[in-house]
Amino acid sequence: MSVRRLVSVLSVCLVASATVVVAQPKNGKQPVAPAKDTAPAPAPAPTPAAGSGSDAGSAVQMAEDPPPADMDGVNENPDAPRATGDGSNAVVVTVAPVMKKSGYPIEQSQRPITLPQNMSEVSIAPHAQISPYMGSDALRARYGITRQVQLGLTYLLGGIYDDPKTPPMVSDKIGFHPGKAVGLDVTVLLQDWLAVRLGVPVYIDPVAVGLQLGAPLKFILTDKLALGGMEDLLTFKVVKFAPTFYQEAQNASNAVGYMSNTTLSKGELRVSAFGEYQYRPKLVIIGKFGVALDDFDGAKATSFIRAGFNYTPRKYLDLGLSLGFDDLSVKGSFAPAGFLAVRI
Repeated sequence: MSVRRLVSVLSVCLVASATVVVAQPKNGKQPVAPAKDTAPAPAPAPTPAAGSGSDAGSAVQMAEDPPPADMDGVNENPDAPRATGDGSNAVVVTVAPVMKKSGYPIEQSQRPITLPQNMSEVSIAPHAQISPYMGSDALRARYGITRQVQLGLTYLLGGIYDDPKTPPMVSDKIGFHPGKAVGLDVTVLLQDWLAVRLGVPVYIDPVAVGLQLGAPLKFILTDKLALGGMEDLLTFKVVKFAPTFYQEAQNASNAVGYMSNTTLSKGELRVSAFGEYQYRPKLVIIGKFGVALDDFDGAKATSFIRAGFNYTPRKYLDLGLSLGFDDLSVKGSFAPAGFLAVRI
């Protein structure tokens, strides 16, 4: 019995020793038991059945986006084009276009050379020379056929002067005399600052015809300042003498000279310039200066100067007053003048 018991014990020990040897790792390290709080590993995904699609029942692994090349924005270009929908919230600032004024400006310095289409204007400008006394006035009308073409009509209403036909022995020879000059003119705008004007003045008794040429200039430099001139550059005699709309006394003197076979002027060269300063939207200060060559003779040159203002209480009404000399070499040529214009 003792031998059998000993054999049994030895067999059990041999089996236990073989089990320990098999469980021991090859590198000689002892296995570490898993922690109690460690979650169990997920079960492996089932292998797709044969004949099914390659994507059927398989999990999709999402790839992460790579980090931007310029993390700190050092190489950022603000002028680089942006794609639509790139999420940019940049504010785009646009500059509003400059709006041009429409209509006929109330500021005289900003007005064009010609009237707008279908606008008409009637004006008078009474003036009087002090010594020898000569007063005169003309009625002027102009109409804008188009913005570029303007038609004008002038009628010399009359004058107060010493009639050259009155005998010398008459003591009181100064009186009012109706005007006898009328004329038609056309102004064509070539540029906003340049126009050409052609006029034909006619004296009724005796019949005399002249030709007037002008190149009106006006440069609007700022919203307050404008320069121009050359409105009545040349005047030529066509028949008998060249009538004028400034002084009826000069027309009367030429008429008497023609009847007495006196040599009369062939015409006049008149170079003039003006400046307009818009002191207020309704008030403009005007200055004018020029030189006139009677009979196109430098020896008969005279210079004139005038300064004043125009006031526009309404957009259709102008009122003005000016002072000046018709001939700077003659003190008696001092001549105040008024101005009234109405537009429709």
